[in-house]
Amino acid sequence: MDRDQLIEEIKKQILEELKGAASPLTDKISAEQKAEMMEMKNSVESSVKENPWMAVGIAALAGFMIARLLYRRDD
Repeated sequence: MDRDQLIEEIKKQILEELKGAASPLTDKISAEQKAEMMEMKNSVESSVKENPWMAVGIAALAGFMIARLLYRRDD
């Protein structure tokens, strides 16, 4: 078994484990909650399509703020 085959086999095993771990969680989500999440997703998508530059600005600001929180200097 060469390196590429080994990597593919490990990927398959990890994906199977993740699917097994995620299925109990998705079973606990009610249909109403799933519908709410889909509605929210569609709302965000339409907002981003209408105002792409605002979405880019918000994402940049959020990234900057997270970086500032994570990498504080002690002066």
